[in-house]
Amino acid sequence: MQPIINIAEICAQKSVRSVILSPGSRCAPLTLAFVRHPDIITKTISDERSAAFIALGMALQTRQTVGLLCTSGTAGLNYSPAVAEAFCQQVPLIIFTADRPPEWIDQLDGQTIRQQNLFGRNVKASYQLPVDYNHPDAAWYIERILSEAINQAEEYPKGPVHINVPLREPLYPETIEFDEGVKIISTFPGKKTLSLDLQERLQTEVKSFKKILIVAGQNNPNPRLTEVIARIS
Repeated sequence: MQPIINIAEICAQKSVRSVILSPGSRCAPLTLAFVRHPDIITKTISDERSAAFIALGMALQTRQTVGLLCTSGTAGLNYSPAVAEAFCQQVPLIIFTADRPPEWIDQLDGQTIRQQNLFGRNVKASYQLPVDYNHPDAAWYIERILSEAINQAEEYPKGPVHINVPLREPLYPETIEFDEGVKIISTFPGKKTLSLDLQERLQTEVKSFKKILIVAGQNNPNPRLTEVIARIS
């Protein structure tokens, strides 16, 4: 269970410091890991639909990636409206859905549905963690996936990323200790800019029109843009 416990450590080291929990039995190991991590703030919202919108609002307000965690089955489907909103607004969320082991899928086991790619094309990416961690490569793979998922959520354009986490029983670990030496993969952010030739071309095109229409849409507050629009108006 240690690679699952270390998910909280990776999130903390990658600056995902706020996690909204909708607890259940299947997600117990991750719930306990997040709650007991000293650098992560958790809030418990039992209703998954509300929890997802609260996470969305927190990410918009703080401009930081926020985590979401729920149990298996239809619980994750209740995240869908807020996940779609986050995808369209380019808001970074990391969505953890606990799941049954693969052998119980399609066996009429209670609260068991097909959870891989649960949110379809309304997320930037969807990952499936391994269910067994005995081989060192499995632990390495989980660490790599966590870093990759958080990097994707925060790269332009930002957005939600889904991680499905199959968990076997027992679901309540006796002790929880974090490995501070987990593998962390970081990216070097770049800036997307227009070339000088393209800037001149756009300026020429804009000057050729007698009337220009400015369409305002949803975006984060931007003092420079606000100043320009005020000057134009």
